[in-house]
Order: sequence, then C-alpha cells, then structure tokens
Amino acid sequence: MRIGLLGTVRASRGRHEIPLGTPRQRAVLALLALDAGRTVSMERLIAALWGEQPPAGARGLVQGYVSRLRQVLARAGVTIVHGPQGYLLGLAAEQVDLHEFRLLVARARATETDEAQAAGMRSALALWRGEPLTGITGGELLDRLRDTLSEERLAVTEECLNAETRAGRDAVLIPELIALVATHPLREGLVGLLMVALCRVGRRADALDRYEHTRRHLSEELGLDPGPELRQLRQRILRGDARMARAPRLSAAAHAAVPAQLPPEAGPFTGRHQELSVLDEIAVRGETAAVAMVTGAGGVGKTALAVHWGHRVRSLFPDGQLYVNLHGCSPERPLPPIEALGRLLRALGVPPERVPDTVEEASAAYRSLLADRRVLVVLDDAGGVDQVRPLLPGGRRCVTVVTSRDRLTGLVARDGAVPVPLGMLMPEEAVALFDAILGSRRLAAEPAAARELARLCGYLPLALRIAAAAIVAAPGRDIAGQARRLTRARLPILALHDDPHAAVRGAFDLSYRRLDPPSRRLFRLLGLLPWPAFTRSEAAALIGAGAEAADRLLSRLSAAHLIEECGPGRYTFHDLIREYARERATAEDSPAARDHALAALHAMLGEEPPAPRPGDGRLTVVAGIAPDTPVRPPALTDGALSLAEAPPAARVDGALSLAEASPAARVDGALSLAEAPPAARAAGHHAGGSVDPLARWVAIRRAGVRMVF
Repeated sequence: MRIGLLGTVRASRGRHEIPLGTPRQRAVLALLALDAGRTVSMERLIAALWGEQPPAGARGLVQGYVSRLRQVLARAGVTIVHGPQGYLLGLAAEQVDLHEFRLLVARARATETDEAQAAGMRSALALWRGEPLTGITGGELLDRLRDTLSEERLAVTEECLNAETRAGRDAVLIPELIALVATHPLREGLVGLLMVALCRVGRRADALDRYEHTRRHLSEELGLDPGPELRQLRQRILRGDARMARAPRLSAAAHAAVPAQLPPEAGPFTGRHQELSVLDEIAVRGETAAVAMVTGAGGVGKTALAVHWGHRVRSLFPDGQLYVNLHGCSPERPLPPIEALGRLLRALGVPPERVPDTVEEASAAYRSLLADRRVLVVLDDAGGVDQVRPLLPGGRRCVTVVTSRDRLTGLVARDGAVPVPLGMLMPEEAVALFDAILGSRRLAAEPAAARELARLCGYLPLALRIAAAAIVAAPGRDIAGQARRLTRARLPILALHDDPHAAVRGAFDLSYRRLDPPSRRLFRLLGLLPWPAFTRSEAAALIGAGAEAADRLLSRLSAAHLIEECGPGRYTFHDLIREYARERATAEDSPAARDHALAALHAMLGEEPPAPRPGDGRLTVVAGIAPDTPVRPPALTDGALSLAEAPPAARVDGALSLAEASPAARVDGALSLAEAPPAARAAGHHAGGSVDPLARWVAIRRAGVRMVF
C-alpha cells in the first residue's frame, strides 16, 4: 500500500485506489502519514482540523474518522494504533510519497558527481503530482503545512538546478529558469542561476537586465536591496569574469549527514496549546531565519516544550534536527560558542580536523552549511545573547528554538526572535498530567485529591512530575496522602533523592546563584512579605533604597523569572518561589536583619511594628473588634488558617480565611474575604478572581483586620 501527499491526498494498493471518505477524514490520514512511524496526539489532530475554535464534540469526531479509516485500511493490512499519547499509523515511512521523496533527495546529495546528484533529484521531484495536501479540509495548520512542503519542493528544485548548472547544462535550463523566476521573482537563488546561465551562453546584457529588474522589484515590494551574493555576481559579470559557477558543491559526507539529535521526550506532555501554535507559526514564516525564544522560570518546562514540539514537527525538517545544551544556568561550565560550533559542525559531517579554530570562521562555515537546508536547531539553556548569536543559522529555511531562564531581549531586538513566555500550567492541564502519569483509574478514584495536589505543586510542571513520580514509586501511597505530605512541607518533599536534577529547590537554586548580591538580598527579603503581590515602594522600603535602585533590582529579578510584573511598578511571586525566598532569608539573613527590613516596611505603611507574641512567630490575625485575640491551632484546616473555628470574638461575619499561617500551613499569601466585612470583601481575593493587591491591602486595613507577623 502507498499513501500520496504530494498532490491530492490518496491511498492505493497496486492499481486500486482506496476510498478515504470525506475531505476532513482524508485530512486525518494525511496528518498520520506525515508522521508515519510516530504517534500523533489528539490535540494536534484537533488543531489541524479546526484551528483554535474546534466544535464541542471534536474528540468524538476524530475518533469517528479514525474508526472509519481503520475499516478501509484494514483490507490493505494497515493498522491505526491508539495509545496514551495519540494515534500511530502502522505503515513504513517509505510507503508515503513525501518520505520517499526525502529519501531520494538524501541519496542524491550523497553521490559523487553533479550529474548524478541532478539525476537523483530529478527522480525525487518526479514524485510530485501538483500542490501538496489537496482534496482535504482543515484549519490554518494544514495551510501552513502545505506552504512548508511547497517551500521544500522549491528548495530541492533550486538545488537540482544548481547541480545542473555546475554540470554545464546552462542552455537547456534557461526556459525552466525563466518560468520559475516569473513565478518567484523575489527568490534570489533562482535569479542568480538564471543570470549565470544567460551569461554563459553570451547573453550578458540580459543577465544584467534581470539583476536590475530584481533590484527594482525588491525595492518596491520590500524596501530591500539584493543580497551580497547577487550583488557580487553582478560585479563579476560586469568585470567579464569567466568563473560563473554557482556555489561549490558540499562534500558527500557533509550532505549525507542528517543529524537527529533531539533528546527523547521526558514522559507525557500536556497543555501548552497556545505556545505550540506560536511555534507552528514561527516555523512557516519563511521570510527570514526564524528564531523562537522560549523563556520562563526554572522547572516550568521550557526544554520539554522545545523537545516535544521538535519531535512533533520533525517531518518539516528533512535535513535534520540539531540540539545543543549550552549549560547557561546549570552546575556545569557554560558551553563556549566555539565548542558549541564544533559540535554542530561535526554533526553536519565536517571532519574534526577541518573545524575552524575561531568563532568567526566556525560560525561562517556553519551558516554556509545550513544556507540551503531545512534544519531545526534547538539551543537549550542559554545563558546570554553572546552565547547564542554565533549559533544562529543565516538561511531562511532553518528554525531555531532557544530556551533560557532569562528574557534575552537582545535576541528579540537585534535578531528578530519571537518571545514565547511560559507560565504555569492551567489547573485542568496539571490534572491531565497526573492522569497521563498515574493512570485514569487512579485519578478517577481521587479527583478532589488530585486537584488539591496540583494546587499544592503550584501547577509547576517539575513539581507535578516529582509529586506523581513519588506516588508511582510507592505503590501503597495514595494521592491524598501525597497531598498531606506537601501540606506539612513542600520544598523538601518535592525532590527525588536518586536524581539530583529532579528537585524543585535545586531548580530555584540555579537561578538564585546567578544573581548579584544586591538582587539576592532583595529576593530574600521579598519572601518575608505576608502577601504575594508587592509594589516598588515596598521593595525599596525593605532594602532601604530609593525607587530607582529598587527598580533596577526588580528588573533583574523579573528578567530571571523569579518574580513577575503584574502592573506598572507592581510584582508578584509564584508561591513555591516565594516559599524558597523565605527559606533563603531564614538561612542567610539574621533575625535582626529580617526584623529591621520588616520594621522599615511598617514605617512606610504608617504602622507601628507589632510586639512579639508567643507561638511560632509567623503570623497572628485579629479582627478590629478584638485586637488581642490570637488564632489558635484548631483553626488550621486544609493548610489554611480559618477563623470559622477560632474564638467567637475573632470571627467577623461568620468566617475570615487567611492563607498566611505557620510554616507547616499552606502559604499562598492571598486573603480569602468572601465572608469578610463588606469593605474588605470588595477588594478581596475570591473564587471569581483577584484585584489590585494594593487596593486589597488598603481595604483590609480599613475593615479593621490587622496582620501581625
């Protein structure tokens, strides 16, 4: 059996065509065949078929399409296997014309002569029957796939013509080149080939006229001048230079090297649909070398996203996938650009003895190798723009994904990188990750406990995976038991002792250690605040500095994704990072230093520092009607501090819940005021969302609730 994608989507066995059903059902088969031999997720199928607004019953519709395809393909002995991660088409890649095309191109590149290369590529191009992926219906993703495949065909056509030009077949190529340039007037590679061919048959004036026509077209359409290669070609023609050969052919070894360096995926992957869509769009931009900048806090899943996406779109990069861990934020030494370039060049087939010794020369060789190739480059854990910039390909067909804990805004400003910021998973995505790791049956038995465990993990992917792994490793432990363990203490529990890289505290340590001493100090003191959101003025008061100095330090913390800006001059913590900051303050700052910082904060807020109280020293909450009534331990419920069980004098309108309790309690620092006095309730944090942190604090103070810490 064979499946055709390079034209109308079809399936055949011998001379008999297999009926594939409706255009959308055909699209499902096309998507499975594009990734023949690899699993395609339900989410990807839905996104390709309907885009961002799928119908309510999208999953059921896909299942129906697959069921009907199974029936017709079974007669040809082909299966569609369903697994936890999606659907797998039981067909060898060589039985799909697209993958056969790529195999023939790779073989042609490995030949020894220009004539053999051109002949091999002509055989590959003969497999095309028209525009790819026609006769099917879907969303924007399918349109982007069509554009990418069409670009791949055109690039191979150009490479084939280049080989034929080197082989001296200029005269017979001129009609084909004229037609191609008329269709693609801004494609400078084709224009250059036509200029060479015209010049070699004695038509220098026509060659120069073609250059001038292209120059005007580029200027009028894009406001650009021709590239350096085309300009140099014009100068050679003007000088009467007889050396009109196109770029020399790469060695067979270099062309044969098709790296596949992506690491394996680290277990199940859930969510991130918006970020995956952004990466899909970046991959098909085409007008410049595409660079995606994936940033976020430690443990948020930057590498997981890049690797998952790379495997998902692997078929779009037939010339290979390169991966380098730059160790920009790891215990190991950051990888210098010259060492990274050496690894990349060797992966592309360059013998070690021919790798240049300088960054400039190695980078130029690297860009030359990738100029006409469709390659995905993943630069993981980048520490700075100077480490990344020499590793960016120059060709417009390549896509680079950079991951970093820092924002690396220089890549955005100077290199056109598209920011792809990562936050925490949504609650339902976090529970879906538990479902994928622990199994649906286990999750169905404890749905409420799973939601609570996800909340206690702060929806941080690393924390979620560690918590789930601990349950899997201890068969007698249930989800509720793991949640109770985290209620007592989170950072010590969220670690796997047999793997030093699987620890939430360790992930935060790496970011913290890269800070300068003033930024570290502010980070620690911010962890002492009894609320998760804070202002520039509060930060300045804690460190005894002016607003300008506080701004600089806050910007550094924000760039490192240790805090997040939530409004002009206002910031917030993720609760696990906040807990880590408080832990570092306890370990590194003396009690006197902590007291001094908090006293300065009270002075700025116009309050008297509270007198010490018995107990754990963390927090006592009192209502204005009974300012000396402490909240007792019986009021601790589900890791939060509730006044529902406190002494009657401490109750206000029935109940007042404060999440800031003793260290053993769940700490998220947000006031739950659903049943508090109206003035406090109006600015509170409740099920419907949260409002401005400063307004909330003012309303709480006016309502007569005093916080003592």
